[in-house]
Amino acid sequence: MKNRRYIFNILLILLIGGLSIYLSIGKQFHQVIDAFQKAKVHWIVIMALVMCCYYIFDALSLLFFGRVYKKDYTFKQSFINSISGTFFNGITPFASGGQFAQVYIFNKQGIVPTHSSSILLMCFICYQSILVIYTAIVVLFKHQYFLNEGAGIFGLAMLGFFINFVVILGLFGGAKSRTLQNFATHNVLKFLNKIHIVKNYELTCVKIEQYLSDFREQLKFLQKNKPVLMKSCLCNFVKLTVLYSMPFFAAKALNLDVSISDFLDFIGLCSFIYLINAFIPIPGASGGSEGIYLLLFGFLGSVGVSSSMFLWRFMSYYMGLIIGGIVFSLNKEVNSSRLE
Repeated sequence: MKNRRYIFNILLILLIGGLSIYLSIGKQFHQVIDAFQKAKVHWIVIMALVMCCYYIFDALSLLFFGRVYKKDYTFKQSFINSISGTFFNGITPFASGGQFAQVYIFNKQGIVPTHSSSILLMCFICYQSILVIYTAIVVLFKHQYFLNEGAGIFGLAMLGFFINFVVILGLFGGAKSRTLQNFATHNVLKFLNKIHIVKNYELTCVKIEQYLSDFREQLKFLQKNKPVLMKSCLCNFVKLTVLYSMPFFAAKALNLDVSISDFLDFIGLCSFIYLINAFIPIPGASGGSEGIYLLLFGFLGSVGVSSSMFLWRFMSYYMGLIIGGIVFSLNKEVNSSRLE
């Protein structure tokens, strides 16, 4: 049944993504093809290599935490786990399937679910913290530029930033403050239960308290293992920089009029795409990502924005799906019937 759902999600991604690209190109099909024929191949190769750095640093973050529980945990194992997580995140709504797949893979690799859940929670803490700090710096220094590009899009991005900020602040606050935890479980949850958003108050309350307890334990772990914490945070900073720089490399590959002085603007605009994507329930945010890209990078011209969007989307999303799907399907350790 799950396999059917995954196949349906993949087909949905291809259908919506393909339709979005088709509509964005419209009558400019021949001009876009011409733009690709004149593209600089070496920039496309650089773009692919830079994107591979994203997957390498994502794997390194898992590796650092994985070796805390399994000293002989290898980079190969962490890469297989990381890229497989990318695949399952990409084909499930709100990127909800990656962690379940990664717990399964960790188990195959000799790390029990209780430890692998801790690893993924620590990775989440580091990633979410760096994401909030990163986007806060971008907004602080470039807010006027982004307002000029489109106040509506800026407002949506700020809402996405606010939600991410509240999530990490709420987790830290709930983990550190018993008063805040009691307020959330006894007041907020009861209110949500009364308006029928939360159906089972008792069960949800237990789950939240358990999650905050686990979060608290992982914070203690990170405080005692600062070298691991710093390495993971550095990995996440590199990952986000690589991911947000893809539109710039796409523009360079397609001979568009951009210079190194535009690099930070491209990073900021692309970060807004990923902030807004949090609201799009379709796997991979297909359709929404393409539409937001067209709005934010419209200054590249009708042909430039369509062609660069296609290249950006393939490198930053579809390439990871392809690699992740192949690696997960062919890896013998992951697909063995015997647990080690």
